[in-house]
Amino acid sequence: MVLEEMGRLERCYNFRGGEYMEANIIDEFEGEQSVTVGDESEDIHEIYPVTVKVTRDVYSIYELKRKYEEKKTVILDPEFQRHQVWKTKQKSELIESILMGIPLPLIYLAEDKIGNLQVIDGRQRLTALFEYLNNDFKLQSLSIMEHLKGKQFKDLEPAEQSKLEDYQLIVYVIKPQTPDRIKFDIFDRVNRGGTQLNKQEMRNALYQGKSTKLLKKLSKMDEFLNATGRAINGNRMKDRYLILRFIAFYMWKHNMLFYSKKKVEYKSDIDDFLGKTMEAINNLNDKEIKNIENIFRKSMSNAFDILGEDGFRIPSTDRKRPINMALFETFGYLMSHDDVLLDKKFTKEVLFDMFEDEKFVESLTERVDSSRSVNTRFEKMDEILEKLELCLVK
Repeated sequence: MVLEEMGRLERCYNFRGGEYMEANIIDEFEGEQSVTVGDESEDIHEIYPVTVKVTRDVYSIYELKRKYEEKKTVILDPEFQRHQVWKTKQKSELIESILMGIPLPLIYLAEDKIGNLQVIDGRQRLTALFEYLNNDFKLQSLSIMEHLKGKQFKDLEPAEQSKLEDYQLIVYVIKPQTPDRIKFDIFDRVNRGGTQLNKQEMRNALYQGKSTKLLKKLSKMDEFLNATGRAINGNRMKDRYLILRFIAFYMWKHNMLFYSKKKVEYKSDIDDFLGKTMEAINNLNDKEIKNIENIFRKSMSNAFDILGEDGFRIPSTDRKRPINMALFETFGYLMSHDDVLLDKKFTKEVLFDMFEDEKFVESLTERVDSSRSVNTRFEKMDEILEKLELCLVK
C-alpha cells in the first residue's frame, strides 16, 4: 500500500528523511540539465522530522459529487495528470467493480486554507464516477456483469443506482498546515505508478486559482515567446515554472510578496518561496493581477528589443547554450525598469560585461537558489540600474 504509515487510524504522522530538494526540475529547457538548487549549508531549515497533519475521512460517491458540482469545494484540475485519461473500458470496469462490491484504492486530497479539496490521487476514478452518475457514457466491455452492457446510470435498477451513490470511499486529507515540501513528497509517492510529476505540476495542482490562470496566460504571451526564441517546451509546465520564478523574485525585490500578512523573506528554500508566491497571487485583486501581467509583458518586450531572442542564454563560443532560469529572472527583473530603454546600446554593453564578472556567473551556475547566489545576482542588477540612472543624469 502506498504510504503505509497512513494506513493507521492516528490523526498525525511523522515523516523522516533527508532534504527533499528539486535539483534539475527544469531539465534545463533545451535538453541541458539545470544547476543544482538549494544550499544546505546556509539558512535553509531542516523540515524532517516533522508532524504531518493527515485526516482519514469517509465520503459517499454522491457526497463527493455534490461537493464537486454544487459546492465547488472538490477540485479536479483538468491539466493535472493530463496524460492519463481513461478510456470508456476502464471507466466501465470501475463501475462494475463497485457493483460487485470490490474495494477501491484510497483517495488522497489536499485541503487549502479555505477548505477546498484538491485531488492528489484518484482524479481519474472520481471523474469516471461523476461522469457515469451524469449519464455521460454507457457501460462497455464488461467481463462479469455482462447484462449491464450499454446501460447508462439512469438505466440501472434503483438498487444498483443506490449502491453506486452510497458507495463509501476512504479518503485521506492532507491538512493545510503541512509544509509544501512534504506535500510534494506525498505527491511523488502516490503518483509513482503513473506519470512522475515535477514540482511545478504539483504546484499547479495545489494552488488552483488566479495564480494558475495567470501563469497559463503569460506562458502564451507573444512577448514571452519572442524573448525566449520559442525555445521552451511547455509540455511539462517548464515555461510556467520559469515565469513563476520571475514573478516571485520581482515581487520579493519590490516588497510586494506577503504570506499570512507577513513579508516573505528568501531563505534558500525555492519550494517554500514559490508556493507562498502562488498563494499570494491567489489573494490579489484583479487590478493587482493585471499589474503583474503588464510588468511581465513590458519586461519581455524590453528584453527582446535590447537583447533579442538569446538574451537569457549565457554566451558561449563553442555552442549555443540553453536558456538559463537564473538569468531569466535576473535580467527579466532589470528589463522591467524603464531606464533600460534610455540607451539600449549602453544597456546591452553593460549586461554583456556582466559575464566577465566571476561572482555573477557563479551565481548563475552554482547553487543558484542559495540565498548567497540570489542576493549576489540581484545586487548586480541594482548596481546596473544605478549606472543607467547616472547615464541619464549625464
